[in-house]
Amino acid sequence: MFFHKQVFIELIKRTMKNSIKLLFLLIIFAVSCTETAPTGSEDVYEYESVVFVIQSKQVTNNTFFAEGTVRNTGDETFTPTWYMEAQFYTDAQKSIKLGGSIDSFNFSLEPGETTQWSLTYSNSSQNLDNYPEFSMDNLRAYKRTN
Repeated sequence: MFFHKQVFIELIKRTMKNSIKLLFLLIIFAVSCTETAPTGSEDVYEYESVVFVIQSKQVTNNTFFAEGTVRNTGDETFTPTWYMEAQFYTDAQKSIKLGGSIDSFNFSLEPGETTQWSLTYSNSSQNLDNYPEFSMDNLRAYKRTN
């Protein structure tokens, strides 16, 4: 009887180890399957000849809204799908970075052309209505490399 008890305990240990490995792999898979890359990602091709204009900013119902234009001032065409992103801060001094947002474009932007963009940022754990003077920085246009 002692032998069977040891076999049973060993079987439970192996099952637990395999369950933990499977859970770990599922977590890694779930995290890696995000729809958009995080802002500030380094595995992108960043377009350098770009001018961003922020035309309006407002905070409504705990959400930051911003609109503006992006102009391709270089010699290179931005090919689909390309993206623009920005980081959001509590104030003009950039005291606290709250997060970022990304917009995607499914059309080309030729040299000299301008298009409109809009970004929103919200986070249920932050009361964004407390930051009516929020600011944006680190705006960039890029194409994913992977």
